[in-house]
Amino acid sequence: DLGVLHAVAAAVAVTEGAAARDQVDWSALHAEEAGLLGEEPFEGLRASLHHALGGLGDTDAADRCWAQARASYAAGHVATAEAASAATWRLRGGAFPRLIHLVGPSGSGKSTFAAGLSGIDARVSLDDLRSARGSRADQRANAEVLREGLRRLDSALAAGPATVVWDATSLGGHQRSLVHAVAHRRDALITHVVVAATGDELTRRNAGRTHPVPPEVLEGQLRRFDPPYPGQAHRTWYVGEGGTVDDVDGTLDGGEW
Repeated sequence: DLGVLHAVAAAVAVTEGAAARDQVDWSALHAEEAGLLGEEPFEGLRASLHHALGGLGDTDAADRCWAQARASYAAGHVATAEAASAATWRLRGGAFPRLIHLVGPSGSGKSTFAAGLSGIDARVSLDDLRSARGSRADQRANAEVLREGLRRLDSALAAGPATVVWDATSLGGHQRSLVHAVAHRRDALITHVVVAATGDELTRRNAGRTHPVPPEVLEGQLRRFDPPYPGQAHRTWYVGEGGTVDDVDGTLDGGEW
């Protein structure tokens, strides 16, 4: 809600000087001119796309069209809901690959969640690549393992409209950006699967894992964990401690699961 955001910024700017107040006023003016100060500024765009897609039964295609419409509108390439809808024509057939990008510390349930998904054509696991080299706990060749994983990801996405799972912790934005670069090159639909669990729950699960990580390693992962923001992928699924998708972002149906 940009109205709330600007109200908070204006309150803070009172003590920050005239330049800060001018920045807030300038931003609010542009947001108002763009029609973005309402509680649901993209609802008109969403409704227009819903109508345009009609009975499109492919949820992936619908969500990819919605991501394209938002991006085109935000970038200023289109100025109306009708034009944003027209920008999605090439994506409506669903002839693009899909990337399911798992995000979360060790033991958070990423692999378990992915194992329950249907229609997966390939899975790239960095732990499996380390195991093939001798030990999944051996971190000395991480750069080589990552390069091999990215090569396999690129090959799998290039095979047509396949669905590929990237199974790694992906704790930070830099790690995720390398995966996204491959996916963007292959014009893939990117879905972040962010697996949320408390530190206590992760510690409990780690103790019962077949391949537990040292406690200090898990603590380090939790300190470094920088979850992705909504919008850094075409859509985001949030998986709770029960292993189910509890919330979503970036879906055309607005959170219905």
